[in-house]
Amino acid sequence: MLSAIPRKSRFGLGLLGLALIIALIGGSTYTANAAVKTFKSCTELNKTFKTGIASSTKFVNRGAGPISKPAVSAATFKKNQKLDKDKDGIICEVIRSAVVVDNSAAKAQPLETCKLNETRNSTGAGAKGFPARQAVSATGNVKIAIIPVDFADAVGTGNPETLFSDDVEKIKKWGSFFSRGKLNYEVEFKAKAWVRAPKGAEWYTCMECYKGAKEQKQSQDIGIQELVSAADAEYNFADVKIIYFILPEEAEQKFGTAVYGHNRKLMTAEGPISASVYGEMGGGSYKSDRSSIWEHAIHEFLHFQGFIGHGPENGSSYYVSTNQWGEYKAVTAWEAFLNGWFAEEEILCLDKASLTGETTIEMSSIDDFGPRKEAVMIRLDAEQLLVIELRTKGPFNESCRNCRETMEPGFTAYRLNVNAAQFRDDMDPNSDLKNWWSYLREQGRPVIKTSVEYGGVKVTKVSEKVIKLSLNK
Repeated sequence: MLSAIPRKSRFGLGLLGLALIIALIGGSTYTANAAVKTFKSCTELNKTFKTGIASSTKFVNRGAGPISKPAVSAATFKKNQKLDKDKDGIICEVIRSAVVVDNSAAKAQPLETCKLNETRNSTGAGAKGFPARQAVSATGNVKIAIIPVDFADAVGTGNPETLFSDDVEKIKKWGSFFSRGKLNYEVEFKAKAWVRAPKGAEWYTCMECYKGAKEQKQSQDIGIQELVSAADAEYNFADVKIIYFILPEEAEQKFGTAVYGHNRKLMTAEGPISASVYGEMGGGSYKSDRSSIWEHAIHEFLHFQGFIGHGPENGSSYYVSTNQWGEYKAVTAWEAFLNGWFAEEEILCLDKASLTGETTIEMSSIDDFGPRKEAVMIRLDAEQLLVIELRTKGPFNESCRNCRETMEPGFTAYRLNVNAAQFRDDMDPNSDLKNWWSYLREQGRPVIKTSVEYGGVKVTKVSEKVIKLSLNK
């Protein structure tokens, strides 16, 4: 115990302790000076100083913010001053994650508010606005026959069952996933070999389809019936609503072979049926890849089911129905809503008139879904909507083999007018601006990096999953 030490010894111990303290302080100062080092980058510096370094306590951030409070070290700042890009006395500052309060629920409107009615400029490809127009139902059980057909003068190569069985499974899963369980594609696929057509490929053409044929030797009705009859021994056509013929690429390239029709009356061994029919993959126009058909098949099914597709811009890659297929295999929220796939769980409906102050919204991805809304629809007037979607990689995304541009994840916004004319001319670089819907682009890209504006509504990106809406005054 200290009390047992003589007074003289205690005094000596005090001096010794003081000396030790001085030595320790001196050692600490020396160590701190020695620790000052040069960092090659902010990534390297932030491993040591997680919130950056300020030259003094009187720092004023001039960059993006708000920022987390940086450490203060004049020496470290001086040695790494080259990293102070905005010359504000702070290096490698870190933006503080703001606490986001989603206040959109109080401003939500009934979905009826966003059900804009189409009253003019109707198209033959489907409805732009409510009510939907469909040759084949977009919900419930929809039976499809997928039939590989070849010709004596354009022979199919490979075993179609080996080639396309995985496509059939993807078609089924895709329909259930993106319809949120409201649609079931029942696929009839009997394809141990190609079904041989009774005539050459030049007999099965469609002049009005503009697929490269120079003549039409027989009517589409006769040609389609011949192909169905050729497959009848293998296929059960009872209740079939869509028939999708897989054709050899050579048939399309050499002869412009294509078959197409809405609700064709056909005779089968199971009795008369009414089915919409498609057969062609663009082979007459460009070199197409026949190793995967599922996304092209879905694209064509959707047209029969009321989806105009090819938008908001054809070739944009954000839709399974852009060009022939897109990289992001979802459908747009508007057409999913219009055709009965999306409801309260997926859509936040707002009215421009109710957007007082700022509205902050946290969203889930329309490509992968999640606990929050996958679409925000803002009614601008009786004919116009602004639609916002969050795009990310999803379970069905694949590289796009014919898209105009490669897309990146992020928020997108598009405007639509249900009574404007449908204008699709892929040779016109301004086609989207003349069409009834198109993306709002920021610096030429559809992904929102900072903000976009339309119809007096400003959409600002707050974070990877959060947007803010405000009215332009």
